[in-house]
Amino acid sequence: MFELRGIVKGMDCANCVTKVRKQIETKEGIEDVKLNLVSTKLIVAYNKELISEKEIIRIIKKAGYEFDHSYDQKSFFNLKYNKNLIFFLVGAVFLLTALLIDALGFIQFHPYFYIPIYVIGGIPVYRKALASLRAKTLDIDILMVIAVIGAIAIEHWEEAAEIIVLFTLAELLEAFSMDKARQSIRSLMDLTPPTATRLLKGKKHEIVPLEDLVVGDRVSVKPGGKIPIDGKIDWGNSNVDQSPITGESTPIIKAVGDEVFSGSINLDGYIIIRVTRMPEESTIARIRQLIEEAEQQKSNRELFIQKFAKYYTPIMVSIALLIFLIPGVFLNIPINQEILQDSLYQSLVILVISCPCALVLATPITVVTAITRASKRGVLIKGGKFLEAISDVDTVAMDKTGTLSTGKIKVYKVETFEGYSEKEIVEIAYGLEYHSEHKIAQAIIELGERNKSRLFGYKDVTIIPGKGIKGTRKGTTYYLGNETLIEEVLPSEACDLDCEESESIVSYVLTDEKIIAHIHMSDELRPETKTSIDALRDIGVKNIVMLTGDNEAVASKIAYELGIDYKAELLPEQKMQYIKQMKDDNHSIAMIGDGINDSPALALSDVGIAMGTAGTAIAIETSDIVLSSDDLFSLPYLFRLSKETKRTIKINIFLSLFIKFTFFVLVILSVAIESLGNFFGESLLWLAVLIGDLGASLLVIINAMTVGRKKYTREDILPKN
Repeated sequence: MFELRGIVKGMDCANCVTKVRKQIETKEGIEDVKLNLVSTKLIVAYNKELISEKEIIRIIKKAGYEFDHSYDQKSFFNLKYNKNLIFFLVGAVFLLTALLIDALGFIQFHPYFYIPIYVIGGIPVYRKALASLRAKTLDIDILMVIAVIGAIAIEHWEEAAEIIVLFTLAELLEAFSMDKARQSIRSLMDLTPPTATRLLKGKKHEIVPLEDLVVGDRVSVKPGGKIPIDGKIDWGNSNVDQSPITGESTPIIKAVGDEVFSGSINLDGYIIIRVTRMPEESTIARIRQLIEEAEQQKSNRELFIQKFAKYYTPIMVSIALLIFLIPGVFLNIPINQEILQDSLYQSLVILVISCPCALVLATPITVVTAITRASKRGVLIKGGKFLEAISDVDTVAMDKTGTLSTGKIKVYKVETFEGYSEKEIVEIAYGLEYHSEHKIAQAIIELGERNKSRLFGYKDVTIIPGKGIKGTRKGTTYYLGNETLIEEVLPSEACDLDCEESESIVSYVLTDEKIIAHIHMSDELRPETKTSIDALRDIGVKNIVMLTGDNEAVASKIAYELGIDYKAELLPEQKMQYIKQMKDDNHSIAMIGDGINDSPALALSDVGIAMGTAGTAIAIETSDIVLSSDDLFSLPYLFRLSKETKRTIKINIFLSLFIKFTFFVLVILSVAIESLGNFFGESLLWLAVLIGDLGASLLVIINAMTVGRKKYTREDILPKN
């Protein structure tokens, strides 16, 4: 199986996608067709034995569109690539000239200026209408051609010309608006430079295309330069601005060993990066792919509108036919030329307003705009249906470690016994745990380094799996571990353990004879956790519950501090059972976790949201939405964006239907009320094109492009009371 990949030029509404897909899918040898309106990306899987690539491209051109293998979008105003702009300019110049001549009183000359409009200005419409006939699709292009022919037939020369020019202008404005939406996606590609400076042996370097880099290469980035690829700092340190990727507002200090992401900006230091991911696997590449895939995941509302539009146009055409037939067939009015012209004129208005473009564009443009803008805030949404679902969520379940908390353990207290000082205990623990790498060991090592403790050497250092570690120094064996270790070394002491704070993680320091210290540690809450949860309540989330595998004491303390419900000592399958129970009770629930241990619950919830730093592939794979900045403030932002998107879609649908309905009522009234028909005279048809088609589509697109434009600050997100 072979694939044809590229972009289709000239698409500006959902009907364009349907037309191209239908033309390609009906051909023998076509396995699968993926075509997206916003990105215009086309992927055709085909059998090379039955159909060639050239034949597929020829089909696209016959449908009235152009194909380009390159994903590089050309400027909308480039006349070489946008020939429809030339046809419009020709039509507009001749129309304005004709109207001017008419205004000056040279009536006998101005009709001749309409001929170039019919012949040249209407080429884009005729070409698409012909393709629609081949595809056996009744769409706006066919309806407009019928309207032009009808207007000419009843000698409304001027209106026929106006229909062509105004409709071509409407198509161009829709195309321009779509191009603006596409630019927001293409801007992600501009975040990474096309080349990188690769270091060679002997202090040499070379400038190479990004795609030439491989894992293990070393690249240098000067101060102020963009980081071209994912990697780890091999030399140097610098402040790095990760806001284009994660939405973090403040730069982060990066040193040797720290991970950096493509698209980030190196602010003030010269650094050398060792490549850890191929260009096509980089953070930017995955985000871009995620957004393109998200466009294919249509929301329930979008699917409904598409089904509605499928029946809307045929119904409106039928109504137009009925209006044409009403005088002679239904009302038995004697037919004369004037009545025939009036009824045909009114039916043509109905044909013009039957175009569902504005209605169909209402949802996808809004959703894609929201998803793209959210990605720049470090919120990666996999599809419109997930963005829509968030606004209906009434219950939020949250994992503790790595979600509510930082996931990093920190020592906050050292209890000493048997005459040992805190300094001595820290030195003993520091020396032992220096040989270990788990989270508890790292917390003790950090404490030792923070206190500038002496690092003593130990003999016979042994890690005791699941219990702790031991080592010998100056003839004394020291142990550091959990209660199980005490049960093994000092069984008599295990029964009398009495820590002051049972809600902490405790490591015990002991010898062969006695317990000499308790080291208390805790998994710290994120600084923004409390305010983020309060903000969720303020937005309207009714139930917030913490699901954790930690013990009852730890869970109850945190839940009390945050003012939320909790379920403690849960296994992954028990978290999943809780999600299922809530759904059975008719709750719409979102699960927020780290995307790894919580994957069963994430998969079962209505919306799975992963806390994952940029580049965490498994988080992206196991959830519907990823908060790549690891910032809980992104959560209330997500809920606000979802509600704003839903509200905008509803407004767009209302506006598009209201405008159509208004013209429909005017036509019906003009049929029934002669004076109203005389008032509009010969202006209702071109007004229908100007407002009912061009105006409605433009209004919907402009409104859609406002979604997510507001740059919410933390003050905006915080609860208002």
